[in-house]
Amino acid sequence: MTPKDLQELFNKEIPITKSMGLTVIKATSDEVVLKFQLDENKNHKGTAFGGSQYSACALACYGLFLVGLRSRGFITNNIVISDGHINYKAPVDDHFQSRASWSSESQKSFFDKLERKQKSKVALQAEVSTQGHVCTTFSGDFVAIL
Repeated sequence: MTPKDLQELFNKEIPITKSMGLTVIKATSDEVVLKFQLDENKNHKGTAFGGSQYSACALACYGLFLVGLRSRGFITNNIVISDGHINYKAPVDDHFQSRASWSSESQKSFFDKLERKQKSKVALQAEVSTQGHVCTTFSGDFVAIL
């Protein structure tokens, strides 16, 4: 799945991504990087709205999850986030990126279990950064059922 493929999927399946000014920068089975425009996501203080940051992280993890599944030949729309936690460390006052990546251990364990049991869950992490500074961290549990 290329960045363009993931961008098209987001725009079609999750329409709010168009309103968020989302651009897929990188989409590999190991890492997904998304870029967001501040103007489409700002709050009354001129910084990125907390809900937009949460969505940016959840979308990066979802994209990583989806690209990982498809790169291994798993095709399913039965993908959900079952839990998510976010920590806002600093205001986001410019365009921002969200980044999610797998640890090799969690990736192997997740896909081995999915193949055996047709259902698996994994905790994924993401972060929001602007101008090279991490402003937000996120952890979410994602589930796939074949």
